[in-house]
Amino acid sequence: MKNRLNRAAAMALALLVFPPLAGAQLESLTIFPAGTVITMDPSLPRASAVAVSGGRIVAVGDVGDFDVWADGRAVNIDERFADKVIVPGLIDNHLHPFLASIVFNTVWITPQEWRVGDMRVPATRSHEDFVRRLGEALAADADPAGPLLSWGYHESWHGELGRAELDEISAHKPIILIQRSFHEFIMNTAALDWLGLNTDEIGALPDIELDAGFFSESGVDVALERLVPHFFDPERLRAGFDALRDAVHAGGITTIGDMGVGGYLGLQQEAEVYQDHFGDSRTPFRMLMVAAPGLMRPPPPKSEVDEFAGVAFPKVFSGRHVKFFADGGFFALNMRMKFPGYTDGHEGRWMMAPEALEAAIRPYWNDGYQVHIHVNGDEGLDVVLDILHGLLEDRPRFDHRFTLHHVGISTNEQLRRAAMLGVVISAQPNYLWALGDQYAESGLGRDRAAQMSRIGAMLRNGIPTSLHSDFTMAPASPLWLAWVAVNRITADGTLMAPDERISVGEALRAVTIDAAFAMGLENEIGSIVAGKKADFTILEADPFEVPAPALRDLEIWGTVFEGRVYPLD
Repeated sequence: MKNRLNRAAAMALALLVFPPLAGAQLESLTIFPAGTVITMDPSLPRASAVAVSGGRIVAVGDVGDFDVWADGRAVNIDERFADKVIVPGLIDNHLHPFLASIVFNTVWITPQEWRVGDMRVPATRSHEDFVRRLGEALAADADPAGPLLSWGYHESWHGELGRAELDEISAHKPIILIQRSFHEFIMNTAALDWLGLNTDEIGALPDIELDAGFFSESGVDVALERLVPHFFDPERLRAGFDALRDAVHAGGITTIGDMGVGGYLGLQQEAEVYQDHFGDSRTPFRMLMVAAPGLMRPPPPKSEVDEFAGVAFPKVFSGRHVKFFADGGFFALNMRMKFPGYTDGHEGRWMMAPEALEAAIRPYWNDGYQVHIHVNGDEGLDVVLDILHGLLEDRPRFDHRFTLHHVGISTNEQLRRAAMLGVVISAQPNYLWALGDQYAESGLGRDRAAQMSRIGAMLRNGIPTSLHSDFTMAPASPLWLAWVAVNRITADGTLMAPDERISVGEALRAVTIDAAFAMGLENEIGSIVAGKKADFTILEADPFEVPAPALRDLEIWGTVFEGRVYPLD
C-alpha cells in the first residue's frame, strides 16, 4: 500500500509540474474487431480487436479494453473484419521489382502453371510444346520490328535450344529466351545483331558462348547492359511495375525487400524510379532497398553505397545493408556442389570467386553493415561460412545478422556450424516444389534433391529463418511459400523429406516476425503489438484451423497498410 501511495503522490506531483496541455487534440482512434487476431507475439498470441491511430497500433485485446484510449478522441469502430482473421502484414524480404517488371513484359512459357492476378499460364513440359508456344507468340506479335522476349525456358523440361534452332524459328525477328531463373539468356542471330553483341570481342568474354547464342551469369550482365534501354522504356516500365504492385497486394504483402539495387540503372537512379512508381497512395506496401555493388560494372566506391544507405522516402528506403553473390543460379544448375557433384559431371559457377567475395565483403563488415549473401550450393555455403569465420576472428561483432539467401543445398553439419556463427537465413522453399522431381532424375540424385531447402534443420539448429519468393522464382505469395515449407509436396505430387517439414506456426513466423528480423525491422513490423506499424493481412479463414494442404488456398480479403484499408478488387 505504501508503494502504491508513493506512486500516486509522484504522479500528482508530475501533473503539477507538467500539467496536460489544455484542449490538446488527440488523433482519432480506429478499432478493428475481428473473428480473431493472430498477433505472432508469444506474450499475447490471440486477441479479438486492434486499435489503431496515426498509422500505428495503439492497443491489442478486446474492444472493452480500449476505453482508456477513447477519452478525448474521435472513435471509429470498423466492423469490416468482424468475421475475418487478422494476421500481421505478410513480408517477402527478397524479391526483385525491376526483374519482375521485365518479366511482366515478356511471353511466359513455363514448366509449371502460373496464376498471377488475372493471368493464367498453362504448364509447357516438352521441347515440341515449347517451340509450338513460341511460334504462336511470334504469330500473335503485333510489332514486326520489335524483339520477342520469352521468360520461363528450362532445359530440363524444354530440351536444349540454341542460336541455330532459334534462327530456324525466325531469321529476321530478334528472339531472346530468358531462362526460368534469369541466370541465362539464349538469343538468335537477329537478337545478337540488334543488340550489337555479335562480335569477336563479346564472344571472348567469360560465360558467353556466342555460337550457341548463350549468355550465363556474368554474361547475362553483358547482355543486360544492351537490353536496359528496351526494358526500361517508360511506358513498358510503368506497366510492369503496375502489374507487380497488383501481384504483391494479391499476395497479402505489406513489406518487400529488393535484394539487388544497382544492377540496372545505378543506386540513386533506381531509388528515384522506385519512389516515382511506388511512393504514392496506390501502393499498399513499403520497400527496403539493399545495395548490390557486386552486380554493378565497375563496382561503385563504398562512399557511393554509404550515400545510398541514407535514402529515406516514406515508402521506399534503404539502410546499412549490402548484398553479394557467391555461386550460380539454382534453376540453372549453376550452384557450386561438393563431392559427388552433379550426376552429369559438370561444374557449377562462381558469381564471385571466393577471394574476390571475401575482399568485397570485408570493408562493409568492418563498417558495421548487415551483409546479405546469395548462396545456393553446399560448396558455396562452405566458402561463405569460412569467410564469415575469418571476419569474426579479425573483427568480432555482436548481432551482425549475416544473412544467407536461398541456401538450396546444405548439410545438417553446415547448418549447425552456421548457427554457431550467428547467421540468419532467408530460405527459398519453392526450389523443392518446382525442381524436386526433375533434379532427382537428373542433376542431384533423389536423396539430395529430396532434401533441398532443408528448412526444418535450419529451425532445429535455432537459426532465425524466413521464407522469400525471389519473385519470379516463386509466386509473390507468402502463404504459398508457407504451404511448401509445411507440406514439402512437389509440383508432381511427391512428398520429399517429410522430416524437414515445419509447423504452420513456424511457417507463419517465417513470413512475419522472422522475416522482419532478417531485415532489421522487427521493432516496426512483423507482429501485432502496441507501437508497431498498423500493417495487417486480412484472411477469410484461420490458418491454424484449415488442413495443412489447404494453406496455399486461404483466401485473402485484402490488407491494412499503416492503418489504411486496401481491399482486393
